[in-house]
Amino acid sequence: MDIKFTMVMDEELARKMSYIGKYYGRSRIKEIEWACKQYVQDFEENVDKIRISE
Repeated sequence: MDIKFTMVMDEELARKMSYIGKYYGRSRIKEIEWACKQYVQDFEENVDKIRISE
C-alpha cells in the first residue's frame, strides 16, 4: 500500500534532488523515494533491522 503525503523541503535541496533525479532518469519524488530506501537500508545494515508490527 502506498501512502501519499506532502513534504516541505528547502528550495535549494528540492532543486538538487530534481537535478540528481534527472541525471538518473527519475522524477524528483522517485529520487526522494530511492534516497529514503537507501537510508533505511544503511540503517538496517549498520544499526539494527527494523521490524514493523501491525
